[in-house]
Amino acid sequence: SRGLAAEIPALDRKSLMWVRPVRAHAGVLLTCLVLLGGFIPQAAASNQAAIASAHPLATRAGFEILRKGGNAFDAAVAMAAVLAVVEPYSSGIGGGGFWLLHRASDGYQVMVDGRETAPLAAHRDMYLDDAGNVIPRASVDGALAAGIPGVPAALAHIAQRYGALPLPGSLAPAIRYARQGVHSDERWHTFAPGRHQSIRSCDPVVFAQWQTA
Repeated sequence: SRGLAAEIPALDRKSLMWVRPVRAHAGVLLTCLVLLGGFIPQAAASNQAAIASAHPLATRAGFEILRKGGNAFDAAVAMAAVLAVVEPYSSGIGGGGFWLLHRASDGYQVMVDGRETAPLAAHRDMYLDDAGNVIPRASVDGALAAGIPGVPAALAHIAQRYGALPLPGSLAPAIRYARQGVHSDERWHTFAPGRHQSIRSCDPVVFAQWQTA
């Protein structure tokens, strides 16, 4: 199976309100970006663009893409990709997300649904043992706890349909940070121990590499 991205028309074109309830479940990485302003000319990017994100490197990536001639949608793709590198505990390409897009040139707005989906082989009793009892943490830890990510498909969809730059260009900041490395912050150090045992139980080789890093 592979992740898919779907478009859902916004219900209220004036207020950009979306009435579908969105809940983040345990073990699910949810990214939500709201873009207002649509296309931003390159000449105006330095003094008319406003960017907000959960990490300064993601914000920096957004401005970098605007300076290279990208529009707001390209910047959003770049920022989401960078967040996957600098704060994998909160967002990332391994999870799902929703994007509310507004294009200023024609007033078009849409919701991109990139939520992760269950594998085709998933079934109702996959977290039960032979006696019908729930297997502790089976839905949280291990391979059976993972969904098919939707973020990669959503980023590709947004870039291809609304972006002004090729997808590789928008992903360049995230690739650079992943290769060069970034400083882990206090929040990262807080979350990492919580997954210590899960990582250790999955693959001894992976765990050894993680300990050494």
